[in-house]
Amino acid sequence: MYLEIALLILVIILIVLVIFCIPVILQIWRISKDVSVTLQLLNQSFPLIMKNLEEITTNVNSSTSVINKKIQSFAGASNRTGLLLGDIINNLQYFAPLALKIPIFRIIRNVVAVAKGMRVFVEVLLNKDKDVSLK
Repeated sequence: MYLEIALLILVIILIVLVIFCIPVILQIWRISKDVSVTLQLLNQSFPLIMKNLEEITTNVNSSTSVINKKIQSFAGASNRTGLLLGDIINNLQYFAPLALKIPIFRIIRNVVAVAKGMRVFVEVLLNKDKDVSLK
């Protein structure tokens, strides 16, 4: 008797469990259908995405190589210009004494010296008048 009651309770529990599992199983089945549709769409569009990605990668690589070549050409030009300017500056010490021997530089030097002398003379002359008026 107790065994039959225990089995009856066990069967009722099992039936209730199956009834509660039916909505969960239906939901899993719907989700699996949606996932299969999504997977099919992805499989159809994935080759196009990969092709576009390859084109973009090719364009980026070609642009990078062109920019790299331009930078290298600018670097070479700047190195040559730097060497040229360095040579000019180093050789300037040889040409400067010769250039200063040109008569125009001597004339300019003398004019500047005379102007400084005149300025000092005028300052002393004007300060002497002020010194006399202060005494």
